[in-house]
Amino acid sequence: MDRAVSRAFSLLESLASASEPLRLIEVAQLAGLQKSTAHRLLGTLVELGYVRQEASGRYGATLRTWEFGARTVAQLPIKRIAAGFIHGLHRTIGETVSLTLLSGLDVIYLDKLIAPRPVQFRTSVGSRVPALFTASGKAMLSRRPDGVELARQSAELHGLDIAAVSAELDEARSRGYAISSYSPGVLSIGVAVEAGSAAAEAGLSVSAPSEHLVGADRDAVIGALLEAGARMSEALAQP
Repeated sequence: MDRAVSRAFSLLESLASASEPLRLIEVAQLAGLQKSTAHRLLGTLVELGYVRQEASGRYGATLRTWEFGARTVAQLPIKRIAAGFIHGLHRTIGETVSLTLLSGLDVIYLDKLIAPRPVQFRTSVGSRVPALFTASGKAMLSRRPDGVELARQSAELHGLDIAAVSAELDEARSRGYAISSYSPGVLSIGVAVEAGSAAAEAGLSVSAPSEHLVGADRDAVIGALLEAGARMSEALAQP
């Protein structure tokens, strides 16, 4: 691995993850680099247009990083195929709908249509969250051949009870969907989206205030979600 390239990407990731521009010492600490090394690499990234330096001396990522990410996501077959299903599900149930992709032990939010009513979410498009903390992530793990092993690794990493996690995945596998309450006061229901014999790498979820997902309303949401997930899986399996 080229150390200079690795360090440059570490700096970019640190800046992109920050909520505001950072001082040089803050960037160096987040990236685990010496201040002089960080300063030299940041100068190069500023010249290339990937980092900006403000009048205050603080550094921030530019929109060039967003351009690369946006183009990459647009090229994903799941993103193109899912668009119609996500919008249809959103119109049918009137709640927040999310599309996620499994990435290692995490999920990345590729798309999210927010319900008109105000709800406090911890995630947005581009967010990376441990798969076991999300309904769609648990649904995907429950359907994958390596799901048990991935869940075990994640449970150990985050201090979760492995037996409880395994039981939850078993339940998700048997009923076809998983449930999560990652955001306070918000309940999420997720399903895995599969393409033929391929392992589940995408997930679809519905999130709403907990009081909206009870009784018949909850059954209706689950039914619409399962149907949308199945139709997406069929569309992905098409040659």
